[in-house]
Order: sequence, then C-alpha cells, then structure tokens
Amino acid sequence: MGSRWLGKLICIVAAAGTVTLFTSGNALALPSFARQTGFSCSVCHTMFPELTPAGRAFKLTGYVMNKNGASHPSTPPLAGMAQLSYTHTKQSPPSGSLPENLWSLHALTAQNDTVGTPQAASLFYGGQIYGHWGALIQGSYSNSDNRCYVDQSEIRYANTTSLCGKNLIYGFTFNNNPTSEDPWNSLPAWGFPYAFSDVAATPVTPVAAPLIFSLSSMVGGMGAYGYWNNWVYFDTSIYRTSMDGITAPFGAGNYPLGIYTDGGVPYWRLAIAHQFGPHSFEIGTYGLAARVYANYPISGVDDYTDAGFDAQYQYIAGPQDFSVQTTWLHEQQDRTASVAQGSASNTANYLDTFKINGNYYYRTSHCGQVGGSLGYFSTTGSDDATLYGTSFDPSGNPNSNGELLELDYMPPWHDYGPTGFGFAKISLQYVMYNQFNGVRSGASGNNTLYLLAWFMF
Repeated sequence: MGSRWLGKLICIVAAAGTVTLFTSGNALALPSFARQTGFSCSVCHTMFPELTPAGRAFKLTGYVMNKNGASHPSTPPLAGMAQLSYTHTKQSPPSGSLPENLWSLHALTAQNDTVGTPQAASLFYGGQIYGHWGALIQGSYSNSDNRCYVDQSEIRYANTTSLCGKNLIYGFTFNNNPTSEDPWNSLPAWGFPYAFSDVAATPVTPVAAPLIFSLSSMVGGMGAYGYWNNWVYFDTSIYRTSMDGITAPFGAGNYPLGIYTDGGVPYWRLAIAHQFGPHSFEIGTYGLAARVYANYPISGVDDYTDAGFDAQYQYIAGPQDFSVQTTWLHEQQDRTASVAQGSASNTANYLDTFKINGNYYYRTSHCGQVGGSLGYFSTTGSDDATLYGTSFDPSGNPNSNGELLELDYMPPWHDYGPTGFGFAKISLQYVMYNQFNGVRSGASGNNTLYLLAWFMF
C-alpha cells in the first residue's frame, strides 16, 4: 500500500515539474548539481550524461561537493527533466502495439510516425543531503506505458581515508539498479545510447536481454565501494525484489509489472582506472547472480549468472572531447522452472551481448557544443522456440545486431548552469539493423529515425 501511494505522489510531482517547464520559458547533468558546486556542466560532462574525471570524482564522493563548504544545502537541490521526441520507423508497428487515446503519445497519419509530448518527464533530488550524505533520486513519467514510477535512484555516504599510505575514497550506496552506482559510462545503467525511442525496437537488446539490463527499479539494495590511489576501483552490493519489504520504495509504481527475484542478488565490480594529463582509461569486470521467479506468484525459479568485461578511454583537451566505451557480457541461464511451466524449451540457455561506441564533441563559445557518436551492438544466444520464437523465425533465434549513428547539439547557453535556469540537448539518431531476432531478410524494416529534445531545468 505504501509503495502505491508513493508512486501516486511521484506522478503528481513529475507532472507538476512538466508544467513548470512549459510555463517558465545517466549521474545526469542536473542543474541542481551546477547550482550546488558553482561549476558549469562542461566541467563534469562531455555531452551529458557522459562523465569527465571531475564528474566521476563528484559522484564517487557522494554528490556533496559544494561551493560554500556547507554541511547541508541552503535550499533543496531539486531539478527537473522533460524529453520531447519524434520517432519514425521504416515499417509500421503491428496493429494495437501502440497505446491509444494517450495524452502524451500521438501517432500521426502513418502509424510508423509518433510524437511524444513528453516521451518522459522527471523530477530529481540531486545533491547533498547532510554532511557526507548525498542522493540522486528520480521520479519519472513514461508515455510508453502511461505510468509514474521511481526511476533509477541512489543515496550515498562517502568519505576519504588513507590505506597503505595512499588515498582511498570509500562509501556506501543504496540504489535500485545494479551498475547505476558505477562512475564510468561503459556499463548498462549509464551506457550509450543515453536515450532512445521507447515505441520502437531498442538499439541495445531488441528482445533477448540479459537480466542485468532489465533490473532497474525492480530491485533495491545496498553495497560498499572504494577507489584506491586513483588506480583500483571495487564495488560489491546485494539486492532483493522491490515488490515489498524495506526495498519497496525503490520499486514504487512498477508492480505488478516486472521481475521478481527470490532471495538476495549479489553484484560485484572490479576495475583498474587512471587519469594522466588529458587522458583517462578504465578496464574492468562486473557481474551478478540471481534467482528469478519464472511466473510469479507460481513457485519455481530460474537461475541467471551474468559476467562481463568493459573498458573506457577519454581524451579531454581544450574544446575537444573524444571517448570510446565498450562492454561484453555473457549470461548463463538455468530455466528449469520455465520449462516445467511451458514458457521455455531449453533448461540451459545463454546470451552474449556486445556494445562499442565512439564519441567526438567540439565546444565553441558562440555556437554551443556539437558532436556525434557511432556505435555497434550485438546480441547472440541459444535458440529457444518457446522463449523467442516468432512467425518470422519459429526456431527462436535471439540474434540481433546493427549500427547506431547519433548527432548531438547543445546551445551556447548550456554552460550557464550555476546561475541560469537549465540547459538543453538536441539529438538526431538513426538505428540500422542487420539482423533482428534471428531474421536477416527484412531486418531493416525495424530501422528507426529518432529526434529528441532533452531539457534539464
């Protein structure tokens, strides 16, 4: 009951935030962070939400850095977001696949053209709470399913000490999305693409998705992390379902949708990272193990083990930013319960997911910031006719791959965060599929043109 009321409250607040935006004229590049620190957004971000070394330090130290050295904020660090979008798919979606009579989603004369007004809207508490405690808490409205919910959020405590004569940043995190606590942009929660259409095939995992990509707001948990000597980063956390109990506020607005875990879900992360001059790099590994109900509340659970590797390189010098991020993830599935209940054919399945993207941005004082990204994505796995089978491919081959091209622009007033109202980002994205859910012939019918206006205030 409590989580349902919290979800309603978030819906009201998010709607109010959207009204404020139109009547007023990843961590995300929140204006509340800029107002708290006195930094312009380009100090902590290349093209938001990708973080610079300064942005990663701000996140690792708990979102508490402020320009006055105060122990608490003088005003609540609130911020808002709205995304307006246009989506064009090469072929029309199946009849009935889009919501009808929805105030925020409009299909044009052709069903393959849709406009989101907004696609999403959010209200944030982003910044210091008190002392060494800080938070990034997000409540969102999504037009794809016309609901309000607690989006990926976390509360942190962070401090510094000495270990073996070297500096150690350490902290504790309470969050609702494994990998969201990570300060690099190579893992699922804050990885590229940072936004995409929610009424078209996703350019990350079209149908077959590893579990770690799908747990946002479905779980809640706590963990501890450390970053030693500007070289070694480690993080370990334990999660449980956010359907009920102490983690229920993390999942407000999500149920009866979603994924139901049985018992604890351990998550681990280890990385080597360093900054030298304008260069910085990271290479690491991460993963989790979970037991998930095959068909809640029917008894019977499936076992998932996700393990992956990731890397990131950044070059930030003067007006130019260049970065590359990549990740590869292997998931092993034991679907014994799903087979027994008729929702899968194989007791043992696997998925391999690979992503890589390169980004280049150039800042000018008069024309703003321009740039773009080029990415490649691939999912391969074992055939399962019951789990993934379609009329196009009855064998249930989950393989999909393609390329993504994105152009980005931020107006010249985007650096006025410390004193101004907010900033905006305009993105034009095109997703091209070579294979889609096992099918090559006709895969390009899922190609998507996506235009996004992303406002932060």
